[in-house]
Order: sequence, then structure tokens, then C-alpha cells
Amino acid sequence: MSEGTPASEYSRSDFLKLAGLSALVPLLGGATRASAAEGTAERLYVVTHGGDDVDRAALALLLASVDAKKIGKELPGVTIWFTLQGAKLCRKGEAGKLTSPIFKKFGTLSDILAMSTRAGAKLAACPFCLDAFDIATSDYLDGLERRGGDYVAGNVGKADVIWL
Repeated sequence: MSEGTPASEYSRSDFLKLAGLSALVPLLGGATRASAAEGTAERLYVVTHGGDDVDRAALALLLASVDAKKIGKELPGVTIWFTLQGAKLCRKGEAGKLTSPIFKKFGTLSDILAMSTRAGAKLAACPFCLDAFDIATSDYLDGLERRGGDYVAGNVGKADVIWL
């Protein structure tokens, strides 16, 4: 699947599998529920892994993709924020080298990331991590914004934050 599977082509079974896997979020990472009223909160997916745990990175990107396609239309938006080892995925070409054994039917992490951005997800990354991994601005993924921990801290309580 070099092109990945567009979110609109998920079968009911695929969607239910992803929804079921999202129930594992407390075991894999964590989530904070926004206190904002009437569903006006943004969704923020925090990707903390890359090549060190490809399955976890793929799950985060898949959930963000489905969210941006299905749920994100009712919210101000979905943002994927990369930090720690996940920031390595922000270098052009890096995500294309990685395929999750569990989610291989969706293609490489690059394919899954492309599905997410096509569905409307925005990309941001920790500036300290980008610098620590010597990722030059010219090597950033298209549309990537440098946003620090203050961005995440500012969204806790205002956005649904999903940590993976």
C-alpha cells in the first residue's frame, strides 16, 4: 500500500479495530479530557515514539487520521505534536523508512502521516527535540510548525490531549 488507505475507505471493521485499540490508550500513554464546553476543544495527539516503537507511532498517526476525518470536522482541528523520539519522524524521508508490523496494511508511517494531513491534521514539533536531532529547517515535513512545551501546556484543559 504505497499510497496508504484513505480514511474514507476504512471499513466498519477497520474503524472498530482502531476504536478498540484507542481503549488501550491508558495502557500505552494517557489522555486528558478538555473541560471546554459544547465540543469546541481541539484534539492534540502527542507522538513520543518513532523508530524505537513503530507500532505506537503508527497507532497515534492512525487515530489522528481517523479523528481528523470523522470527528475533526466538528472541532477546531486536530494537531499532531512530535516530541522525544517521535520528533525524528519530522525529517523528510524518515517516516517512509518505517512500517509497523501490526498496521502494515496502511503502508509506511509516511503513508499514514500523509493520510492524517490530507484529512486536515496540522503538524507541530518540539523545537528542542528538532534541534537535538539536528533536523534542519529545510528537512522539515511540509507544514511543520515549531511549537514548544508551552504550546502543549497551554492546551491542557482547553483541548483533548492524547499521549502516545
